[in-house]
Amino acid sequence: MASQPTHEHAGTTRDAIKHGYTTEVQDATKFGDLLEESPEYSKRERRLLRKLDLFIMSWACYGYFLRLLDTTNITNAYVSGMKEDLVLQGNQYNYFSTFWTIGYLVGQIPAQILFIKWRPSIYIPACELLWAIFTFSLAGLHNYKQVYALRFVIGLVESPFYIGAFTLLGNWYTPKELGKRGALFYSASFAATMFSGYLQAAIYKGLNGAHGIAGWRWLFIMCGVITIPGALWGFFAVPDSPYATKAKWLTEEEIELAKHRMVKVERKPFNGVKLSVITSIASQPIFWLLLVAYSVFQLSTWPNTYFSIYLKSLKIYSVEKVNVIPTGGQAIALVLTLFWGWLSDTLSIRLPITAAIAGLTVVSLGLRLASNRYCVMAGYFLGPAGNAFGPVIIAWINEYWGQAPEQRALIIGICQAVGASFTAWVPLLVYDTGTMAPLFHKGYIVSISVGVLQMALVLLMFYILLFNDRSTARKRTHEDGTSQATRRTRQFIGDPGVEGTESRAVNPLSTVSPMILPKKALKALTSMLRDGKPGIGFANLLNSVDELDARGETDMEALVARAFPDEDTEIVEAFHT
Repeated sequence: MASQPTHEHAGTTRDAIKHGYTTEVQDATKFGDLLEESPEYSKRERRLLRKLDLFIMSWACYGYFLRLLDTTNITNAYVSGMKEDLVLQGNQYNYFSTFWTIGYLVGQIPAQILFIKWRPSIYIPACELLWAIFTFSLAGLHNYKQVYALRFVIGLVESPFYIGAFTLLGNWYTPKELGKRGALFYSASFAATMFSGYLQAAIYKGLNGAHGIAGWRWLFIMCGVITIPGALWGFFAVPDSPYATKAKWLTEEEIELAKHRMVKVERKPFNGVKLSVITSIASQPIFWLLLVAYSVFQLSTWPNTYFSIYLKSLKIYSVEKVNVIPTGGQAIALVLTLFWGWLSDTLSIRLPITAAIAGLTVVSLGLRLASNRYCVMAGYFLGPAGNAFGPVIIAWINEYWGQAPEQRALIIGICQAVGASFTAWVPLLVYDTGTMAPLFHKGYIVSISVGVLQMALVLLMFYILLFNDRSTARKRTHEDGTSQATRRTRQFIGDPGVEGTESRAVNPLSTVSPMILPKKALKALTSMLRDGKPGIGFANLLNSVDELDARGETDMEALVARAFPDEDTEIVEAFHT
């Protein structure tokens, strides 16, 4: 049977994680620290974390930087001569993204299966090498159909990276460490987009026409060159999971410590995806809310890709500036993503912060509907900050489903796949570059609508989980009290199955004040005890007596009547004499 996420209260950490915050991270970090952790960590744990950051985070951040670079460079090439050289028309620019997305989607399910069959430390770096080769190949294309084909296979081989990297982080880092590292990982995407703009501007200025090769073709060549080292580093740096690692940079002692850390936060090893895992996920209402929220998140942030097209349409900026100006928005997004990640750890919350990020996205989209050029540009500069929703919500997924690694991995993959599927066709309808560019008013209205929905859904998730937790807490408090009362009763009557009955435990009624229970009622209850028939009614009553005694209240008649609806009426009658 597939493991399920725990929905009982197993401590304040699990309870808090469920509805979007985690008390485990309270006082764990000081706001403003980078990856420094709590002084409570032992020297061994600090040393392990430094190693994990050096190897896992360096590979993950650089790899994600490369993936986004090799995905977004098509935009820089498009506004730097590719459109004219390949005689691109109408909606063909959007189809470049559509074919990449189709490849990405097709690769999702095989990626999940291959994660079980092959070690991620081999599989993911091998895919990185392949996408480096295909990126090189983009430099030699001569028509849009060839671009479609290569964009498809690039999406196909890039599909395992994001899911694999975030699953890897969840395998090694605890909830109080995930938020800021997830934010740092995701920030690599903004750095990649910035670098692509700077790289294309520099190449266009220095290499355009060199050796008879256009500047936009040089961009793909350079991107391929810098991708290869990241793939080679992955073969050594990726440690799989603590339960199956063969990483040579970890000692046996460190591996055992890593396992202990995961056991401590109730993370279990990944055992593959079975049908029971899928049915379990489908039966959870919170999953469906999450799926819709994540899907519309991808749609609400999609318009950020059109900044360069808008700038080029103004016909007041050089090719270099058209590539460089959008990097300002990526810089803002990088800083704000780190801020949101650190804030979610420091304040110990996740879901409310994702709602705030969604609200920021809606504001940025609204600005782009203005007729004033500076308002539109302000909206574009602010827009990429909405991508911070991704790392924060995935950090929450890693925590909420931390005890069910099969569900966790599959849920991240499903959210990615479904969200990407919408970006494959919706932009073709509402962001048609042939007829709607550069203002895209219809598209912005659609994106604003889904942005509001995104914000509402995560708030709904937060309040549903909060309500469920409070209800469970009240139920557990009652059950714990009743269990304690029943235990005291069984001890008194000499139940051999209860520890402490050998010496005949003290009558649990002996300490009850006569002001709480009249003497006749006490006598009747004691008689029931000695006859060995206390029943659940007595346990309920004893629990209520404790509570009322603590509050100094004296009205027990109604409680007794409720506690003994079907038992000896002499107890109730004793209150009327």
